[in-house]
Amino acid sequence: MQRDRIWTLMARKLSGEATQAEILELEALIKSHPEFDMPTQFVSEYWSIPTESEEDFLEATFHLHNEKLKSKGYHLNTIESETGSLKYQDIDKKKKNRKWFVAGFVSLACITIIFSNFYYKTFSTSTNTQPIAKSEVSTKNGSRSKIQLPDGTSVWLNSSSKLTYDNENFGATIREVSLVGEAYFDVVKNPSKPFVIHTAKMDIKVLGTAFNVKSYPTDKTTETSLIHGSVEVTLNDRQEKIMLKPSEKLIFNTLQNKSEKISTLKDNLKISEKEKPIIELSHLTIYPIDNSIVETAWMENKLVFRNESLEDIALKMERWYGISIVIRTESLKKELITGSFEKETIYQALKALQFTNKFNYITEKDKIIIYK
Repeated sequence: MQRDRIWTLMARKLSGEATQAEILELEALIKSHPEFDMPTQFVSEYWSIPTESEEDFLEATFHLHNEKLKSKGYHLNTIESETGSLKYQDIDKKKKNRKWFVAGFVSLACITIIFSNFYYKTFSTSTNTQPIAKSEVSTKNGSRSKIQLPDGTSVWLNSSSKLTYDNENFGATIREVSLVGEAYFDVVKNPSKPFVIHTAKMDIKVLGTAFNVKSYPTDKTTETSLIHGSVEVTLNDRQEKIMLKPSEKLIFNTLQNKSEKISTLKDNLKISEKEKPIIELSHLTIYPIDNSIVETAWMENKLVFRNESLEDIALKMERWYGISIVIRTESLKKELITGSFEKETIYQALKALQFTNKFNYITEKDKIIIYK
């Protein structure tokens, strides 16, 4: 496995035995598996910390780790001397060699503990809990990335998003991932192994299709937008399953609970904002200038919005540009705007918005304040 290869190369690099080709191979593997970037840096930094050289300390630490291993059913091949100090069965080895062995064991044990803290969490509530290897990929505000899952499925992550999955069991019987934020999925078709995305408010089940999911914790809505294929959406804590057709979008109003019915786009034109249903079935939004799909324009590095409130646009711009935006004038928040940004800076974008909506703004440290 590539994970094992990464740690083998790390061990050779830290011991000074890695060739230039192996170092380049290690860098390439870490680049293609960004989830290993932080753990390998952490281990490298830990390795460089000077270790205690006192023999009594090293031997005492060896005893401590040896007892922990024995409690888990592992036994080192050691015997006790007449004086009570440890000796190894290879009695021809010198005292110096023993000291280096103990020091090496302590370092290896520490690295093992560090590695375990990064990749294993216990999810079972039973006494016989088993560690589960988890892979996690995340993006910060202002950044986007693309990854490929073990089954070949491509995932594009929008800014401030996180995707996690069981690295060991992914695809064994089912392909499951968890998403916080926004992502576009191009799922490899496999009827015998359904693909399921878990979000805070809904689960999406597919066999092979392309669709967008937006589920930010701070947003008022959670959305699933289907490009082609078919998906089955199940809302958490509810029984009904909703099938989407190509070009359809399901919007779940997470902060609205006045209605429990599912409405079509035509129905929504007849009801006011206060009566907006908790579940809304509509169509993908097309930007009239270039006929691009608003819901997936971010994949082409475009920030596109059509008839959206300035409040919602400000939230998108926060993630897009990685800067906090505050609207102090309440009347400005509901102003509806249509527009598109691609290469513009945050200040160029704000100036463009000022042409259609009269407002002022100031910059305070790492925050932009909009007012009228």
